[in-house]
Amino acid sequence: MTKPPYARPSYYYGLPDMYMQMGYFPFPTPPPPAQLSRNSPYAHPLADPCKSYMGQTEKIEASDGEHGFASLVNPLRSSVLLYVNQWLLTNFSPAPLEAHIWFGKASSIGKAKTSSQVTSGYIQLAACPAAQGQIMFGSGSAHGERDGVFASTRIIPPLTTTGSEPHGQWVIGPGMAMVVRVPDAGEKSSFSFCVNWWEQPLYEA
Repeated sequence: MTKPPYARPSYYYGLPDMYMQMGYFPFPTPPPPAQLSRNSPYAHPLADPCKSYMGQTEKIEASDGEHGFASLVNPLRSSVLLYVNQWLLTNFSPAPLEAHIWFGKASSIGKAKTSSQVTSGYIQLAACPAAQGQIMFGSGSAHGERDGVFASTRIIPPLTTTGSEPHGQWVIGPGMAMVVRVPDAGEKSSFSFCVNWWEQPLYEA
């Protein structure tokens, strides 16, 4: 006589249900996916606030066929990495600006002024060490495009401030630079550049 279905032992990969009820499983449980830490670069600036810096340029003009540019430069022998946290471009003109973001060798920038408006983000009576990174700006000097790449283009509306927050995902090594170039659009344009970053030693002790 055939047993009814409810009387037949059920099997899971050849094992009776009673083994499953006892918590036995013949295959190893896969480990949970690793949680990627996306905040690891923040460990150093949080521990040492004197390593965070910010600064801006003066007003830069682009006219008469010349372009204006601003840059965050990491000197060749700085022994630090610059982590760009945020950059801003302010358009003082009544017309939109086209801004090109270039990454490459700092030696390709050419003649430029160095901004003195750079400060540590940690304001205290005992001054923090001076920043290794430099904010440089100018107009009319074409830098060597072959020593880098134009990675992005932004349109800056008139009389507005626009930028982005890489949150440390843009890292500038020694001898390299981030440049924001604004070409002449046929009429006089003026803008300023602001950036904040933190610095970490290239080789940790």
